[in-house]
Amino acid sequence: MMASPRDRSSFEAPRTAGSWQHAADVAAAALDPPRPAVDRVTFGRLVDHGSGQHEGKPGAPLSYFVKLETPRGERVFWSPALKTAMAQSRTQPSIGDEIGVRENSILPATVLYSERDVSGKVINQRRFDSPRTHWSIERRHFYDEALLAAEALRSERMHPRDAIKTYPQLLPAYLALDSARRIAKERVSPTQRERFVGLVRETLAHAVERGMPLPALERRSDEPQQTAPAVSSSRSSPPSSSPTPSTSPHQTAVGPRVTTRPTARTR
Repeated sequence: MMASPRDRSSFEAPRTAGSWQHAADVAAAALDPPRPAVDRVTFGRLVDHGSGQHEGKPGAPLSYFVKLETPRGERVFWSPALKTAMAQSRTQPSIGDEIGVRENSILPATVLYSERDVSGKVINQRRFDSPRTHWSIERRHFYDEALLAAEALRSERMHPRDAIKTYPQLLPAYLALDSARRIAKERVSPTQRERFVGLVRETLAHAVERGMPLPALERRSDEPQQTAPAVSSSRSSPPSSSPTPSTSPHQTAVGPRVTTRPTARTR
């Protein structure tokens, strides 16, 4: 599972010798414990959802509810954030659909506490990061496919090309994994590289399983940038032995640009 906010704060590796090994140890310790009860998904048939006073209590602040019919009976979730979860749902469930409501505490809420003197001037500030519930509401098939995609990402036997062909949403995960391999090759000791990449793979798999957004990375290309020769404005002009600039107002399409790494000669 992914590290909690408190564990994540301790995962920030110091920039000293041996820090990558320490970071890998901390990450492994954070991933080893079983998933806590606050990170769960409840499946059922969507009965109703909408705004209302929190838990239906008179005088309570305005909130949002989602009501499910589950094999264990009716279940009602209350939180103002559920309205956002319904609006941002990628599958946009309707009443009567089989859905899953996922709740986890991976997003911290930051609270600033200001200490003031008798005149009201701020003399000290403290910052507290506490976990808050993050909601995700999707149709049942979304979670089923996400689970299969996560298992495909965990499998080292499945070729990335085949996995992406079956689950296109895994492309950002494999690009991030490729970046992790490059970082491991450049900065991590040889004895810890495999472990470091394995931790990154597992973290990405958990993000895929939860349906969380993955980092948007672009493909890298080490090939030199290709350019097309200039097109002469007159076809009847005789060929010249020396290159001349193009006089045509139209440019020749040369395809998409690619970003290349500087070679040893250009560094």
